[in-house]
Amino acid sequence: MSTITSLLVVLLAVAASSAAGVAGDGGNKLKHIHLYMHETFWGENATEGAMLPSPFGPNATFGSMGVFDNELRTGLNRDSPLVARYQGIIVATGVAEGPALEGRLTVASILFIAGEYNGSALSLEGPFVGFQGTMERSIVGGNGKFRMARGYYLLKLLNLTSPNSAVSEIDFYVLPADPSYL
Repeated sequence: MSTITSLLVVLLAVAASSAAGVAGDGGNKLKHIHLYMHETFWGENATEGAMLPSPFGPNATFGSMGVFDNELRTGLNRDSPLVARYQGIIVATGVAEGPALEGRLTVASILFIAGEYNGSALSLEGPFVGFQGTMERSIVGGNGKFRMARGYYLLKLLNLTSPNSAVSEIDFYVLPADPSYL
């Protein structure tokens, strides 16, 4: 066999083994975590707040920023076990007007404070356009049991439990870099 042919065979073998790992054949398993987010919009126990108004005037949203520290629980009821905090910022990034164009960017962390992932975190980011239907965002990393994780999550508003609060359903689909963590 010639040197070039041998080199091509080695390169193909390396590419095939790399592709198998990316496709999930390397032992990585997609982990599904199902939780409910409980939000309080204002008042003494608010978990969300506007931090900075838009610098472009009272009728503009572009450039405004808010923060959130919502509860992630195992059930729909506020008295179900608290397992994580959904903490982050939201920034209005769309200049154009209209519900489909007034985009917002969220950057957040899911900090697990109880259960099998206690002490671990997921890093999230993605656009937040409109408030209808199911929204999808990216999982771009993590630590602890989720070190170097990737994946996505789906968030769906279930109902406004009062004019001051809401419950959303969140499904995380996580692929850790090392399946031994899970």
